[in-house]
Amino acid sequence: MEKPSKAKYRSRSSFHPEETRKGMFGLKVKKKRNKAEKGLILANKAAKDSQGDTEALQEEPSHQEGPRGDLVHDDASIFPVPSASPKRRSKLLTKIHDGEVRSQNYQIAITITEARQLVGENIDPVVTIEIGDEKKQSTVKEGTNSPFYNEYFVFDFIGPQVHLFDKIIKISVFHHKLIGSVLIGSFKVDLGTVYNQPGHQFCNKWALLTDPGDIRTGTKGYLKCDISVMGKGDVLKTSPKTSDTEEPIEKNLLIPNGFPLERPWARFYVRLYKAEGLPKMNSSIMANVTKAFVGDSKDLVDPFVEVSFAGQMGRTTVQKNCADPVWHEQVIFKEMFPPLCRRVKIQVWDEGSMNDVALATHFIDLKKISNEQDGDKGFLPTFGPAWINLYGSPRNHSLMDDYQEMNEGFGEGVSFRGRILVEIAVEILSGRAQESKFSKALKELKLPSKDKDSKSSKGKDKADKTEDGKSQQASNKTNSTEVEVESFDVPPEIVPEKNEEFLLFGAFFEATMIDRKIGDKPISFEVSIGNFGNLIDGGSHHGSKKSAESAEEDLLPLLHEGQGDVAHDVPIPMASTTHPEKPLVTEGNRNYNYLPFEAKKPCVYFISSWGDQTFRLHWSNMLEKMADFLEESIEEVRELIKISQEAPEEKMKTVLSDFISRSSAFISEAEKKPKMLNQTTLDKKRLTLCWQELEAMCKEAKGIIQQQKKKLSVDEMIHEAQNFVEKIRFLVDEPQHTIPDVFIWMLSNNRRVAYARIASKDLLYSPVAGQMGKHCGKIKTHFLKPPGKRPAGWSVQAKVDVYLWLGSIKHASAILDNLPVGYEAEMSSKGAGTNHPPSNLLYQEQHVFQLRAHMYQARGLIAADSNGLSDPFAKVTFLSHCQTTKIISQTLSPTWNQMLLFNDLVLHGDVKELAESPPLVVVELYDSDAVGKPEYLGATVAAPVVKLADQDYEPPRLCYHPIFCGNLSGGDLLAVFELLQVPPSGLQGLPPVEPPDITQIYPVPANIRPVLSKYRVEVLFWGVREMKKVQLLSVDRPQALIECGGQGVKSCVIQSYKNNPNFSIQADAFEVELPENELLHPPLSICVVDWRAFGRSTLVGTYTINYLKQFLCKLREPLAPITQVDGTQPGHDISDSLTATESSGAHSSSQDPPADHIYVDVEPPPTVVPDSAQAQPAILVDVPDSSPMLEPEHTPVAQEPPKDGKPKDPRKPSRRSTKRRKRTIADESAENVIDWWSKYYASLKKAQKAKERNPKGKKGNTEAKPDEVVVDIEDGPKKKKDKMLKKKPKDDGIPNLAILQIYDGDLESEFNNFEDWVKTFELFRGKSTEDDHGLDGDRVIGKFKGSFCIYKSPQDSSSEDSGQLRIQQGIPPNHPVTVLIRVYIVAAFNLSPADPDGKSDPYIVIKLGKTEIKDRDKYIPKQLNPVFGRTSFIPHNYWESTMCQAHC
Repeated sequence: MEKPSKAKYRSRSSFHPEETRKGMFGLKVKKKRNKAEKGLILANKAAKDSQGDTEALQEEPSHQEGPRGDLVHDDASIFPVPSASPKRRSKLLTKIHDGEVRSQNYQIAITITEARQLVGENIDPVVTIEIGDEKKQSTVKEGTNSPFYNEYFVFDFIGPQVHLFDKIIKISVFHHKLIGSVLIGSFKVDLGTVYNQPGHQFCNKWALLTDPGDIRTGTKGYLKCDISVMGKGDVLKTSPKTSDTEEPIEKNLLIPNGFPLERPWARFYVRLYKAEGLPKMNSSIMANVTKAFVGDSKDLVDPFVEVSFAGQMGRTTVQKNCADPVWHEQVIFKEMFPPLCRRVKIQVWDEGSMNDVALATHFIDLKKISNEQDGDKGFLPTFGPAWINLYGSPRNHSLMDDYQEMNEGFGEGVSFRGRILVEIAVEILSGRAQESKFSKALKELKLPSKDKDSKSSKGKDKADKTEDGKSQQASNKTNSTEVEVESFDVPPEIVPEKNEEFLLFGAFFEATMIDRKIGDKPISFEVSIGNFGNLIDGGSHHGSKKSAESAEEDLLPLLHEGQGDVAHDVPIPMASTTHPEKPLVTEGNRNYNYLPFEAKKPCVYFISSWGDQTFRLHWSNMLEKMADFLEESIEEVRELIKISQEAPEEKMKTVLSDFISRSSAFISEAEKKPKMLNQTTLDKKRLTLCWQELEAMCKEAKGIIQQQKKKLSVDEMIHEAQNFVEKIRFLVDEPQHTIPDVFIWMLSNNRRVAYARIASKDLLYSPVAGQMGKHCGKIKTHFLKPPGKRPAGWSVQAKVDVYLWLGSIKHASAILDNLPVGYEAEMSSKGAGTNHPPSNLLYQEQHVFQLRAHMYQARGLIAADSNGLSDPFAKVTFLSHCQTTKIISQTLSPTWNQMLLFNDLVLHGDVKELAESPPLVVVELYDSDAVGKPEYLGATVAAPVVKLADQDYEPPRLCYHPIFCGNLSGGDLLAVFELLQVPPSGLQGLPPVEPPDITQIYPVPANIRPVLSKYRVEVLFWGVREMKKVQLLSVDRPQALIECGGQGVKSCVIQSYKNNPNFSIQADAFEVELPENELLHPPLSICVVDWRAFGRSTLVGTYTINYLKQFLCKLREPLAPITQVDGTQPGHDISDSLTATESSGAHSSSQDPPADHIYVDVEPPPTVVPDSAQAQPAILVDVPDSSPMLEPEHTPVAQEPPKDGKPKDPRKPSRRSTKRRKRTIADESAENVIDWWSKYYASLKKAQKAKERNPKGKKGNTEAKPDEVVVDIEDGPKKKKDKMLKKKPKDDGIPNLAILQIYDGDLESEFNNFEDWVKTFELFRGKSTEDDHGLDGDRVIGKFKGSFCIYKSPQDSSSEDSGQLRIQQGIPPNHPVTVLIRVYIVAAFNLSPADPDGKSDPYIVIKLGKTEIKDRDKYIPKQLNPVFGRTSFIPHNYWESTMCQAHC
């Protein structure tokens, strides 16, 4: 075979301007005068004059191509764009790859309370609940139309959230019969709708029951139920049960907020026109064997489509042996509108002799194709007719598909699997005025389809049915919710879409970090859009226009409009794959290979043909740029907050003003409503929706800037801006597809091994800068992924830097506009035509550089060893070179202080281009293991700082680079990378480096290392808590080690953890050199060890504080930890906070404390606890129904009830006895009459009244705190009673009682997560990887209680050293305090069933330290909402345990 001739075209040649003419691909063409010289000379314009010409280039396409564009192209740009030349590289992303979509555990809890108004006479109703394949049933209630059940059901599911939320909850009520129960009515809702509700639940709502067999009959009854969907980490908010008579059923229906109370029935039409480009291989083994032997040339695929919606499914007929089937069938669903199910599932199947196989799956979210707003803004779900691109497993024609689940909608599709033309419409059956126009239009569309209903269906499988049978069946189906499938005629107004040809051009600049497991066979890259460019299927056309074989030989001609006399008929060859090259081993890392592209950058190009609907992608790009701009600006503001007070607010206002101007530009463009071809109804509606939403956001933004309603803090402004971003991102996602995604596949020996998927809108060219894709004409770094499920800790398959350009062929002159200058275009063609893109780019210019990687330290790394630490080291990869840092043992915050030198790096291209957009550096972190290979901890990507030979040297500044391990944040790396051009004088001309140490390790130069100052770190050692066993032995003699910046301090050893878990020496200090820049402070690590026999120590657990700012204090500021007490509700803590208030007597009396804070005097001398309390063991007794709340021996708390189980009893001042003598007989008798339950129910009533008065839930702001427990030891009980009596007359029907505080939510959030003024740090042990990251609770081995104070060391250290440490000022002693704790267990709600009958027999277990009280004898049979009414008394030492646990 003859090799094609190659012509080289230099960019440095001389030109005769009068004979120069613009070529096809932005290459200037000139005819040579000397005929003997062969070929043409092409030069990229930017190379001639890189400064002067770039501006001209940017303007050129907009006026030259403007009249033929899709949108109005009068302006140079829609957004205000800076005049600087466009960047050559895409925005740097530090995250290498996204993690897998992980399976999660979800629990669906359903309480069936009762049913009302069930239709029927003498019925025995029973409720069945179906979710997916699981089905549960209630008990049968005989002879009633209003049965009461109060039964609780739990379903557990595991899977990815997106698929679980499509599951339908179907609740049906049957009339029970021995043989075949009769359906009364049913109700359906999907899990996603429930999960999107506030608190992920519907509570006390009435489900409307209808008969799916006959929708005309209306309501069949109501079923009161609670439905909740809980994932891991979700907090279930319990809402109180309301009485039945309060609210009418119709106003409390089980529908989301904002839905109309009366929902009409509607028909949902899903029309399936045709499909194109489906995989041509049948999954049936016999069919493949037949093809192999007989040579059958037919497409071995028999496709049909299944459409699922709201738990129902309809399927089309099967088209035999057809990869481009035409159905013209519609699937009709009947469901109430708006529906409680959000997604329509469209699945293409291949019918097989043995079993059917899914070819591809697509979901359409109704929320994205409709608008729920009232008035003229809203619109019904509408879609298309538009193409849907299908993705799934690779099209590799193997008999067994390893990645079949991708075709069923699981995971990211890795290959184009064809596309399908679909239309969706909704017709409301109620005939109300506002829908009349829509209904008419739909009825006109539907008329021909009804006529066609009686015809035979194109001689397909179902043609044998009689016309009578069909009409009778149709009449039955009309009134039931059964799915109808019928054929239809294509309406005349739907014209065949006009296809346009698109050119894709790509240039590969770098292919490194190729995993060595891929092998050393030749490697090539394939770029494809749809089936175009796909080597295996070879499909270059849609439909059945041409076969794959003829398409490869046939070359597509270009559209040469306005191109002068450039050859019209010369076609463009298809070159979608690079030439295979053998990979070489990376220097310094045998695990990675690379392809030696060097000066020669291979190119790919081909033409594909798609419908001309790029306007959709243009609008999306404009919106996405606004969202990206807002996100980047928010990040800048967050960085500003760290270093400045006033600047962030000003910056935020500027950002919002800029956002308003960008939105206004979009709105003015959208309001012109440019006429575009192939527009669907949804296109028009979405465009209107976009500018209306932006208009509303602009109004909000103006309000924030002018502070109209109220002055917002910077954090609140950021929160509002984040909401804007989320709203815009929702609008960006275009449901109607046009050009499919672009795939880059790496082929090893023609076998697909790794891929990258890029949205086509990101690469789409537009003459208008605002509409251009963000990666169009830019070098973008892609990290390739292996297809299918990726195992934990998988490594990068390859790093590819590629320049991609996608656009209409009429804009082809712009394909090379933004390439780095200084290249020669090398052509490879059979003829010497000028209309071919280059096959290679030659960058002949060479420059030698040195890379200096200054690796200083890292923080917050992932724990990879079983002891909760790692042995981290870093691998730095740059092009084909890799170097490794030293290993730092047993730490999560290593300080390497190491400079890695990469010498003799040869970079090709223009030196100024290299300075502006240098290649990227990849840093990977690993944990070193003595046995086995290193474990991956995460990676980050950074751009080096470039210094050319003719520039003055300025030392760069260290900065933090975020590390990611999949989706999991893996800490930060403090480093900087310098790329220095080696001058002609050699390495001596570079800035000097410090001499290496004995092991030839270079330190980071002093002018780059942070400037250090001497700091003093004071540590408060309080104690350790909740220590678990380590290596099967209990912790007995723990010691804490504190380390920061290479210095540290040890606590004293606790002699016996069981007897006293507090440290005897409370405070210590050490001095350390820390950076003056607070942002660069190293982490502080807390390490607890346990000393065992023979002087052995075992690591218990560690905790790393990554940000020290919270502990920094100013030099002469008096440290008073008690000041935190007021702010963080210390009185609510059940731990050491009671002792803390001892020293704050003066403080609390000077300020008027809030009523909800409890201040208790505790005196250090021997504690006065009644002997009975000390001697008596922990007991559990019933709360009596009508007896005094507290018996005489427990008089310490006579004048106040406990706060729902909070221990407030330990009051022991000697003054108490005098107060008791003041009590009169009248007081005692009144106390006796009012029992505990009366107070409890009065409190419930009070809370309910407060809610009615203040429905927003902000209670307590307006009316002091009348419903809280007033505990004030200074006031006598009479004063307290007077206080209460003055406030009570407002409430009717509530007795004047000292009522209790009832909390709606969980106590953790009410009481600051049970934290006290001494910080509590959880000690971790064991590995922390992406798989078990959600189970961090399992890694907690114990808790360290203490605090820190960090400040600059004073010059005169003697003054500071005299006396106690600053952190000790105002700290009480930490000796034990004996108290009596009272726990009231009132009731439990919604317990999980433990018995087969769906019930449980609950009883109480209370644990506090070693004390455990079991109340098994008093269990409550067959109950999931038991009322216990039990109280317990537990004498306790306050340092023994911090947490009281009640189990049920």
